[in-house]
Amino acid sequence: MKVAVLGVGGLGRIIALELASDPHVKELVLADVHGDRSKALRSIGRTAVVYPLQVDVGDPIGLQEVLAGADVAVNATLPEHNLAVMSACLEAGCSYVDAWGLSPVAPGERPGVLDQLDRDDAWKKRGLTAVVTMGSDPGISNLMARAAAERLQTVDEIRILKAAAGGGNIEGYPLYSRAVFLRDALSPPTVWEDGKLVPQAFVSGEEDFEFPAPVGKRHVYQFYHEEVLTLPRRLGRPVRRVCYKHDINPELVRAIVALEGLGLLAEDKRLPLGGGRMTFRDAFLATFPEPSTLIGPVAGAMAIVADVLGVRGDGTRARSTASIVVDHREANRRRGTTAERYLTAGAVAAAVALLADKKALRPGVLAPEELPPERVLPDLSARGITFEIRESTA
Repeated sequence: MKVAVLGVGGLGRIIALELASDPHVKELVLADVHGDRSKALRSIGRTAVVYPLQVDVGDPIGLQEVLAGADVAVNATLPEHNLAVMSACLEAGCSYVDAWGLSPVAPGERPGVLDQLDRDDAWKKRGLTAVVTMGSDPGISNLMARAAAERLQTVDEIRILKAAAGGGNIEGYPLYSRAVFLRDALSPPTVWEDGKLVPQAFVSGEEDFEFPAPVGKRHVYQFYHEEVLTLPRRLGRPVRRVCYKHDINPELVRAIVALEGLGLLAEDKRLPLGGGRMTFRDAFLATFPEPSTLIGPVAGAMAIVADVLGVRGDGTRARSTASIVVDHREANRRRGTTAERYLTAGAVAAAVALLADKKALRPGVLAPEELPPERVLPDLSARGITFEIRESTA
């Protein structure tokens, strides 16, 4: 199978490393707007031949050249490019995988993942498959929610919760793309309730939640995330309520919302700095820890929980809870990265492996919860990614 990875920055580099050792992948095309980044990965291939290219995904002609002959394209660029890259893949006749959707930040703006799911019929007609938002969360969290929900006869509520602990001066900051986090933080959180999306206030819904050790009890708040959008639509069974909560620093979110309200995060708000000029937005994001630079072991662990409430077949109310905990140092030992990117790269690679079998997935645009558990969970386990499920009477 020939796989093209678009963007080999922080996340794309880890995805490339994961795919370079995958027996399904025989050819690996690494395309990045910065040619030195893709060339630096020329020697990573174990069983695959690696072709580094300098290409801007915003260039339609260059993008088509990258996709020519590819079986699968992995979009590891910013989510602003998702729809354009999907269109190029459909035209080129190759499958598609990405790890995150475009958050809506303007009033009335439609969440990008819904636009992607709306292309389901077009992909069905071409007999091609796209898997969207297949990362750690969303992605593995969706798979966890499905696995937990299958233990119950009916599902009333799904809560996705995420937290990290022990990270020192990086605690409370995102360990994924800073640009993606900024959009997420500026997107009002929503919950799915009784058949519709209900907007929520920023950093509302605070509660204490007991995560598995060593993370433990953490304050979590409602935060914008794609699971709330896809699980009610693609789980395959009715769900009354879905929400997502994160232990992100509430003061950081409030500061971002306030700066946006003052117009300081606009792309044209530039500052004189060091003889040049840069946007206030870029200067602000530069104060965040950059995950790509966290090459050494980072202390602490990250936990994701899918907490599902419903009714068993015998009529008793029950809670089915799936959880995963990954130590940053273990992620660093395995792939030289953080737990967040380790899980995301493994999830993307598992989706690519499924796409190698033309009969494993239906044609169309799929959310992670639609992937067959009997196929994807063993593949994730082989990559060192497993979660536990516990049941209790509610």
